[in-house]
Amino acid sequence: MASFTPQEFYYHLRWRARGAQPGAHATRTPGSGADFAGHVPFMDNPDPRRLDLRASLRVIPRRYVVRSFFERGAINVYAVVDVSASMRFAGNAEKKRLLAEIAASIAWSSTRHGDAFSLLACDDKLRQELSSPPSHRRGQAQELHRQLLQAEIRPQAGSTALPRAVEQIRASRSLVFLVSDFHLDASLLKQTLNSYSAHDVVPVVLWDSSEYRDLPDWGWARVRDLEGGGERSLFLRAGLKREIAQSYLARQEELKTLCRQYGARAPFFVEDKFDAGLLTRHLLEAS
Repeated sequence: MASFTPQEFYYHLRWRARGAQPGAHATRTPGSGADFAGHVPFMDNPDPRRLDLRASLRVIPRRYVVRSFFERGAINVYAVVDVSASMRFAGNAEKKRLLAEIAASIAWSSTRHGDAFSLLACDDKLRQELSSPPSHRRGQAQELHRQLLQAEIRPQAGSTALPRAVEQIRASRSLVFLVSDFHLDASLLKQTLNSYSAHDVVPVVLWDSSEYRDLPDWGWARVRDLEGGGERSLFLRAGLKREIAQSYLARQEELKTLCRQYGARAPFFVEDKFDAGLLTRHLLEAS
C-alpha cells in the first residue's frame, strides 16, 4: 500500500482546558504560560521578574504586586466513528475510505497540537479491535488509516453503540469529533447528541452527491437499504429527484437545529472529498 500522509487542520477551544499535561490550550491553572491572569501580592508569588511597579502604585493599601499567568495545557481528542453498514456505500466516493482519511487527519492534527488522541469505532457495539485509548504516540494516524481501510463493515449492522461509546471517554471535558453519515432515526440521533453534551462535539457528516443529487431524471433504479438489508426498484422521474434533493436539504437544517439544541458545534458536511482547510475555517469561524 502506498504511503499515506494525513491532512492537517487547526482548531481552537471556546473553553479552558483542565489537563496537567503541557500543551497549546488556555487553562485556569496558574503557571508560567503567556496568558495574563491578573496581579497578585508579591509575597504570594515572590518573583522579581514579574514585578509591576505601575500596578503597585495603584493598589490600596500600598504593596508590591506581580503579574500572574495561566499555564497552557493539553486535552484529549476523540474521534467517534460510525462503522455501520451504511459506510459500505460507494458512489462518487467510498465512504469507508473517506472515513479513514478523516479519522487519520484528526489523529494527525491532534498530536501535532500536543493533545492525546483516541479512536472509538462503533456499529451495534464498540469495535474494540479498531478502537484505541488516548495516546500521543507518533505514527498512529497512518496506522488507524490502514486499519479502517481493512476493517470489516458488517452487513446490516446499525449504529446503536454510538451513544454508549461516551462511557469510554474520560470525565474531563474533551473535544469529540463525531463522524457519521447521520442516517440515524430521530430517537437514536437525539440520544447520541445528548450523551456527548458534556463535551465539545464537532459532528462531521459524510454524504455522497450520488445519494441525492447525481440521480438520473428518468428511469428505473435499484435502491438498497444498507443497514436494513432490503432492496427494491424505484422509478425515478424529475419530480421524485427534486423531492429526494429537498429531503436532504431538510435533513441538513434538522441536523443544524439538533446540534444547537444539544450544545454541539455546527455540523461540518463532507461531500465526496475531505478538505482539511475547509474544516479549519469551519472550526475557527465557529469559535
